[in-house]
Amino acid sequence: MSPFLRFLIAFFSVVLLVLGGTVGYTLIEGWSLGESLYMTFITLTTVGFGEVRPLSDAGRHFTIVFLIFSIATVGYSFTTLIAYIFEGLFLQTMRERRMKKNVKKIRDHFVICGFGDTGKEVALEFKRSKTKFVVVDIDPEASRLTRDESLLFIKGDASDDEVLMEANIEQAQGLVSVLPDDEANVFVVLTARQLNPGLLIVSQASEERTIRKLMKAGANRVISPKQIAGRRLSSIVLRPSVVNFLDIIVEGVGGVDVPMRLEEVRIEEGSPLVDKTLRESGVGQSTGALIVGIHGAGGRTRVNPTSTSSIASARLRENDILIALGSEEQIDKLRTFVNS
Repeated sequence: MSPFLRFLIAFFSVVLLVLGGTVGYTLIEGWSLGESLYMTFITLTTVGFGEVRPLSDAGRHFTIVFLIFSIATVGYSFTTLIAYIFEGLFLQTMRERRMKKNVKKIRDHFVICGFGDTGKEVALEFKRSKTKFVVVDIDPEASRLTRDESLLFIKGDASDDEVLMEANIEQAQGLVSVLPDDEANVFVVLTARQLNPGLLIVSQASEERTIRKLMKAGANRVISPKQIAGRRLSSIVLRPSVVNFLDIIVEGVGGVDVPMRLEEVRIEEGSPLVDKTLRESGVGQSTGALIVGIHGAGGRTRVNPTSTSSIASARLRENDILIALGSEEQIDKLRTFVNS
């Protein structure tokens, strides 16, 4: 039970106790409401003042029972009030201060705008991959994930410049906009691109006609959940074995412990592999990892699928990204080999 709910129960318990005492003295002793209310309060607070009028035997018996309930109710209400102040408001205030302090320090992180179903999945994936991120949402308390002390949340409208600045957007490396409204996503992308021109921005679009608007607003990539769902459903029907294999390799679906995984490795500036082909570099012989794709800095493939050239003959450039399949040890060797 939350501290606020306990506080409400305690508050209404006291109110019902006062009403019960007032009605009881009025019916038993025949006093006025003012006299009955006064007697109820001096009995409830045990201040020791004299009785309004001499009590009858029935009135004394009622007072004994009322005192027992008063002591129990007041004691519960007092401890609940203290718990609400310290467990609720006090701890929440301290947590918000600590969170704002941590957000100011964070660098090279991602900003997730929107914490609906899609935003939660993005946050969980970032957490699993140990990627730094900040969530911006108008009502983050609606999710149970806000109880996780390791997650950083900013409460506010993601389309507001000040809110994005509070999320340290200028020091971020990327932004994911997954708000339920397409127009809001467009505005967030436009605002974020103005605040950080070098930001990697990915957004979702519910309608296909919004994709072009998001791209013009500054999004690097736009994802259509409907389109992805349709393609995945058809792939499961047409190519079930391929889909199952990729689910296990990429996402670890089904609880299968597979030593191989897909990773991306960037060729940094000054790498000894620059201007060499994959065959000349000797990546496979030195690391054991299998290079299944090469993407340029903009995410486009570096091998023309319509040509007869194989991936081994592709010449490597700075900021190319190698898509590699291998064990964790092989991927680590590849990272070292590529940029040593």
